[in-house]
Amino acid sequence: MTARIWERINPRDFADGIYYVPAGVEVQPRLPHWGHSEQDRMRELIDGDRPHGVGGKKLLCLLCMRIRAERNLPAEPVWLTFISNHPRPHFRHEDGRSPHIEHQPETDIHKAIKEREARTFQAAGATSVEVESWRPRARRRPDVTAVGPELTVAAEAQHSTAPARTIQTRQRALRAAGDRVVWTTDLPVADIGFMHLVPHLAVPTVKDYRFYLHEPQLTIAAGVTVFERQRCGWSDLWNGNANRCPITRRATPCGGWHLYPSLNRTAYESRPADPGAHFPYGPRPHLDHLLEGILHGRWLPYRNRNRVTWIPSDVYGDVERERGGDVDRAETAPVRRRDQAAERACEDRISLAIPAPRRPEPITSLNWAKNAVGDPRACRICRRPALMRDPNGIPCHKACAEAEANRKHNTEGGQA
Repeated sequence: MTARIWERINPRDFADGIYYVPAGVEVQPRLPHWGHSEQDRMRELIDGDRPHGVGGKKLLCLLCMRIRAERNLPAEPVWLTFISNHPRPHFRHEDGRSPHIEHQPETDIHKAIKEREARTFQAAGATSVEVESWRPRARRRPDVTAVGPELTVAAEAQHSTAPARTIQTRQRALRAAGDRVVWTTDLPVADIGFMHLVPHLAVPTVKDYRFYLHEPQLTIAAGVTVFERQRCGWSDLWNGNANRCPITRRATPCGGWHLYPSLNRTAYESRPADPGAHFPYGPRPHLDHLLEGILHGRWLPYRNRNRVTWIPSDVYGDVERERGGDVDRAETAPVRRRDQAAERACEDRISLAIPAPRRPEPITSLNWAKNAVGDPRACRICRRPALMRDPNGIPCHKACAEAEANRKHNTEGGQA
């Protein structure tokens, strides 16, 4: 008996696209001409070749089939239907799974932002710039990948809202591959809460995509923080405009000078000029300057509570010493417990049902009644100022020590 087409295909031999059975080729909707420059009307060809789905058996989801193969599950066809008469065209899974981002054709605005970023990285001195290049270690295809002298930057353009879990999953995957990730969105500032836990930049919202290609400077509306040095007691934007000392957290000023996040325009304009920059400072932070700085390590991501922002590298050490945190913490993109399922919906639904191991009972509290107290110094765990000392006399918050003890307890219990 002749093997069916989906049994003869090895999904590992392809990327993350769609197998068009009548032509025997893989199409990738996020690439120009869907990956076939010799056939510039591939979209029209597929759209007119109906029916699709299970009845037509013309479009196979190679990404879903590869996921099954990597999990050693039996080969099964995953049929798709191309939905073209929708505000956001996409390939729909006929078994009800959510569409993949990789299988949604891009809008003109999304393409324009990608082109602007690729041009900027090229002009800023990147040794290599690739658009929609597959990153095997991340198992993702970032919009733009730029290789600089010291960093590899993965740039993601986000033109539409998405679940925070999806954004954070892509962030962690690209970061695990060794990339410095920067997200760019044209959504209004009030609508980008789902991106607060990843390093992002918000550009103006416009309807004409040509604005992003020809505007000399795209002003950054959110995602950047500059600082000014003021005497302790200054109004602190990061602490609800409180006047407490950012180190001791006390209402009484310590008498020293600190770096405070600033909305003062002169705090940006007065920064020292970089004579070697291809895109120098403007009157306001702008996209080209920030992307060049990120590529060369002059801007670094910093997480303050539940929001990540880009700050200048020349003050990063001082901010870190006063307020704690580090680059790894800013790029972690943690997922809240109710959002722990960090995979696509389709990946989760075809996973094997393996019961989770039973966790041991946590340690409720540590007795630190006799421990010493001293001047505020960096906690050995979270690096934020701590008054308490652990049993070994090292600065540490009691809550941090209890969390550490719980983690060790759970690990030992899981290995038992």
